Amino acid sequence: MNPLLQDQTVSTPTHQDEQILLDILNEEHQCLLQVTELLTREHDAIVRHDTEQMGHLLDKKLPLLSQLEQFDQQRQQYFQKLTGFPYHDGEFSRYIREQASEPVQALWKLITTQLPECKTQNELNGRIISIQKKNTEQILQLLTGQPANTTQTYSHLGQTSQQKKTALYTSV
Repeated sequence: MNPLLQDQTVSTPTHQDEQILLDILNEEHQCLLQVTELLTREHDAIVRHDTEQMGHLLDKKLPLLSQLEQFDQQRQQYFQKLTGFPYHDGEFSRYIREQASEPVQALWKLITTQLPECKTQNELNGRIISIQKKNTEQILQLLTGQPANTTQTYSHLGQTSQQKKTALYTSV
């Protein structure tokens, strides 16, 4: 916790301050809802192996992620303007809890709940894509007759040699 905010009371925000903060958080929340929807659609496309749809969704997702970063920066800058203190997530949450109106508090709660869910879904999508990519590479190696692995073996004299493992049907 920022000791500066612990020892000093921040003035109560004006109606105009509340409205500006509400507008920033509302835009951030709307953008977050769009990202959440795209991540769900992306997950479905990944499961269906629909690479065309995945590319289309990625084209939509990247600008939204950029917008989320911009809203985050706006929120941080506005907090600093209101309080005169540097932004920290915990201090901002404390400020919202202690100084903001109920609509601002409710919106911030939605955002802080939804952000980790988005992050988790994005990481899950990334892991699935990584697994699918690895599986595709293994299948291509089998189909082209390229070795999937090489193992080290020892001769009767204790010398090492590289032995290529190949699929049974690639030698046919």
